[in-house]
This record gives sequence, C-alpha cells and structure tokens, in this order.
Amino acid sequence: MSSDRDQPARGWVVGARIATPLAALLLVGFLVMGVSRAAFFDTTSNDSNSFAAGTVVLVDDDTGSAMFNASGMTPGDSATECITVTYNGSITPSDVVLYVTAGDLTGTGLDDYLNLTIDRGTGGSFGDCTGFSSTASVYSGTLDGFAGTSTDFASGAGSWTATSTGDAFTYQFTVTLQDDNAAQGLDASVNFTWEAQNQ
Repeated sequence: MSSDRDQPARGWVVGARIATPLAALLLVGFLVMGVSRAAFFDTTSNDSNSFAAGTVVLVDDDTGSAMFNASGMTPGDSATECITVTYNGSITPSDVVLYVTAGDLTGTGLDDYLNLTIDRGTGGSFGDCTGFSSTASVYSGTLDGFAGTSTDFASGAGSWTATSTGDAFTYQFTVTLQDDNAAQGLDASVNFTWEAQNQ
C-alpha cells in the first residue's frame, strides 16, 4: 500500500506532461504570428520598352530595264550608259561597292573582247548621261577582267561611304568592242550588282 509521501511526486510528473504540449503550442502560435504580420511596401517600374532594327537599303533608277542592249557590234563600236545608285537606308555610315556575282557573266566569250571603263560621279541618270561629271575611276580593262576580279562585297570595286540617307552617285559605263577578228559571232550577257553594308 502506497504512503501519502508518494502523492506529490506523481502530481508533479502529471503537471510536467501537461506543461510540455502547452509550451509547444504557444511557440507555434508565436512563429505563425511572426510570419503572417503585415508590412509596408511600394514598387516602381519602367514601362513600354521597345526595340526596332535599322535598315540598309540600296536602289537604282533603272526601273527594271537593262543599261545595254547592243547587237551587231563591229570593231571599234562603243556604247555609253549611266545609272544612278542611291542609299535609302536608315543605318549610316554604310559602304557601297560594285561587282559581278559569279555566274552572272554568261555567253560564248565576247567579254574577252569588250573593253570596259566605269566612272563614278555626279549628274546624269539612267539612260541619259547628260551632265555627268566623273569624280572617280572605278575600273578600266575588259569585261571579263572586271567579272573575274570583283565578285563579291569584299572584292567589289569603287567603294564609297553613304553617310546619310539619300546619298547617291551616278555610274557611267562605256563598252567598246576590240578590233579583233576572233570576236566575230560571239556574245556576252552580264548583271552588275551594287551592295551596301553598314560599318
């Protein structure tokens, strides 16, 4: 049989078992209150950001027509034509060159016997060289020689720099058939290409 001396010890143990869960509950409540408390705040923003690419645009005044349409040429025959090339892009400065793309010279070999001079300057326009004034010599040689040396932008001839939209130059082409009997019956066809690239 238990004595009265044992009672306080049992009561103390029971009290401790009740106190432990209560303390844990209070601690959790404190943590929840700390996490969910209200706070002042403010924001700022930079809106409507936009981006657009510039343009590199090169045009000429040929309206889709060829500069030359010469047939029945005889030794010493010469033809001169002009064309104006204008830079209309928004990106400046941009460099402009002239070349013949590989494959754009065709025919049976007359290009070997056609002397070609190209000058760049002011005045004149497509189909009318009236008022043309040369400011630079672009090329002097044969058509075959030009097509063989100026084939892309890197090797293009007569480089000039457009520093503003609307910059333009007129090119004067003169083609002369050599006095060589070997040219009889031959023909040639060529496409001239101008290219602009921004710096």
